[in-house]
Amino acid sequence: MGANVKGVKVKKILAAAGLILLVIIVIGLGVRTFLNYRHGKKLERYLAELKASGRLVDISKLASPCRDVDNGALWWKAAESLFILEQGDKSLLALVSDFSDWKPFSTEDKIKLKALLDRNRKVIELIVEASDKPCFRYGDLQKPVLERQLPDFSLMIQATRLLIIDALFKGEDEQIDKALDEMLQGLAFARLCCDEPLLINFQISMANARLLLYNLNRLMSEAKAPVPTPALINIMKALDSETWRKAMTRALKAEHGGFCFGTYELVQKGELLPDINPVGWRGRLANWWKRPALKSEVIWVSEQYQKMIEAAELPFYKSEKEMILGGGKDIPSKYKLARLILPRIYTVVVKEATLEAMIDAARIGLGCLIYRNQYGKYPEKISDLLPDILKEEPLDPFTGQSLIYRTKEDGFIVYSLGTNQKDDNGKMSEMTQLVMDKDDDWSWRQNW
Repeated sequence: MGANVKGVKVKKILAAAGLILLVIIVIGLGVRTFLNYRHGKKLERYLAELKASGRLVDISKLASPCRDVDNGALWWKAAESLFILEQGDKSLLALVSDFSDWKPFSTEDKIKLKALLDRNRKVIELIVEASDKPCFRYGDLQKPVLERQLPDFSLMIQATRLLIIDALFKGEDEQIDKALDEMLQGLAFARLCCDEPLLINFQISMANARLLLYNLNRLMSEAKAPVPTPALINIMKALDSETWRKAMTRALKAEHGGFCFGTYELVQKGELLPDINPVGWRGRLANWWKRPALKSEVIWVSEQYQKMIEAAELPFYKSEKEMILGGGKDIPSKYKLARLILPRIYTVVVKEATLEAMIDAARIGLGCLIYRNQYGKYPEKISDLLPDILKEEPLDPFTGQSLIYRTKEDGFIVYSLGTNQKDDNGKMSEMTQLVMDKDDDWSWRQNW
């Protein structure tokens, strides 16, 4: 009898516990449903307001019309299909990528490089032809970012190295005019490729432009005779840091638009970005449960995007404080999307400032060569180039101060202090200070 009473009590307790648990689950589901609805509506209104205000731009609207006859991407597609790389070729091409020093090619390497050039002569010709085109449309901008066809960026980097080596060989053969023209065509092709408003295109274009500038300096430093003033002026005209900053801003606007619309669609479908997408039924359940919070995070990240876009339109030394958040500081730990995306954008802006530093150092360096052609010596200070050779003095994009300029009897060096804002005597490194402290100046030098 006592056992039966105890059994009944246990059943009642279990039934009550089950009922309480059920009530908790129902309340939890109700709260989650309410929050998902509220955050969803808030996100819908937010995107509509962004679009109506012009702050959210569809990628296709950032690109001007591009006829096939004007589309440099078609020439590049042909180059991709013809590019022949054999075992060991990438190591050979990497010989022009060492920012720490200019090392002469060995006799054996020269033989291999010339064979590589002979195999891919048509590739260089196609790049040169593409560089004269006004637009670049490789993929369909109407398609979602994840479905859009992209160039083979690895091949694009190798092709740029190939063109550089061809120009350096022309320089060795005392065909300096042809060598300089080829370098400028390479720079024009790098600028052309970021005409397609995608952040990845812009990053590859910047990397190629930095490499071209570095080897342009090498080419001119190793020239056996002074480069004529008209050629120097022509090169200076081709170096415009403002063009690159505008291209970056456009790429960031495209990235912002793609992020907002693309992420919103993923959230609505119950999907996350691949990097943080959960696996298995537990992951899918967690994904479903976190969906309301993720909708709220999309708004937060979008606001940071807009701040960074506005900051990116300014010189880096004026905008760095606004960009610090994107560097990974003060991002709430619960915002995985933000931690995945914003530091990457900050890195892009730092690299663009590096390119600006190299361009500004190059413009001053070219001005010094023009001054030597006119007066038989290098200027004592940068201001000596004003206003006849340079209309105004370029400032270090990292400090807002004058670039460092030093001379000796037969040479000079001019350089930016870089991200660490320390004088490393003009030494350069491919690594960024975001990884570790190192030599971080960006220079143009002659007989130094």
